Amino acid sequence: MIQIKKIKDFISKSPQGTIFSSPEWLEAVSPGNWDYLLLEKKNSIRTCMPIIKIEKHGFSVLNMPPLTQSLGVLLPSEEGKYAEALSRDMKRMNELFVQLPSFSYFLQRFHPSFKNWLPFYWNGFKQTTRYTYIIEDLTNIDNVWNGFRSNIRQEIRKAEKKLIIDQSDDLDALIFCIKSTFKRQGGLDFNFKALERIFQTCNNLDSGKIFLARNKNGDLCGGVYIVWDNKSSYYLSGGSPDQYRTTGVMSFLLWEAIKFSSEVTKQFNFEGSMIKPIERFFRAFGAKQIPYFEISKSNSNFINWYKNFIN
Repeated sequence: MIQIKKIKDFISKSPQGTIFSSPEWLEAVSPGNWDYLLLEKKNSIRTCMPIIKIEKHGFSVLNMPPLTQSLGVLLPSEEGKYAEALSRDMKRMNELFVQLPSFSYFLQRFHPSFKNWLPFYWNGFKQTTRYTYIIEDLTNIDNVWNGFRSNIRQEIRKAEKKLIIDQSDDLDALIFCIKSTFKRQGGLDFNFKALERIFQTCNNLDSGKIFLARNKNGDLCGGVYIVWDNKSSYYLSGGSPDQYRTTGVMSFLLWEAIKFSSEVTKQFNFEGSMIKPIERFFRAFGAKQIPYFEISKSNSNFINWYKNFIN
């Protein structure tokens, strides 16, 4: 219990630490399959790496759990000169590699503030650059509003006249909205069991909120779900029934979520997207495009098995 408290304190202070690295979150998204790699000095945690390990078809897989934006290496705030901090962080990461359990496949997405993946490169890992969109400063909500593109502001003004948004605990309503969107997009690759556990966990932590929009007849028009920590709020999921797509409901919902976030944290992270129309929508909120690393490694036996599995 003492060690878990130390880990949570370190996560809270680390630039890379988020709600996704917390023990409560890891248990919600992958019950019983998580652990932390730790480097300690003088009874103080200096580096931390949460991992999810699952055995599949005789292979050990260290992978990203569902609905989780980032894990990766968590470092303390930079201390001293840049070159010294860089050397120190490289040394710490090399020491972490010794602790990594044997694996057939490794994939983790790292926090955007993690910049130096060279130790992974030198150890045979590969890197893909991905992007998210972040409103980096929520302290002045009027400035945030003025940063929206004009079409987003118009959609919000239009929706405000016809829709009412409430904060809610109605997870079933949110799931209905998400399923409606996935059905429209032609697929349903979503872990609703994990979402249910996340919802309960974040309710207990007071770090999650559902926003639902209804018209004046009480019809459900859309919903979004955000979670947050002491650094940022994260748009986890949302959607709307097909018949309400043109009402501006999603722009209105996200605006309400952003305003709420400005009262509880510092930033708003849209969590993506690399999908072209979604990327264009998020970009219109004046958010900054931020790169982050997806780092992976496979052994040859796993690659050969996977090729045979999909053929």
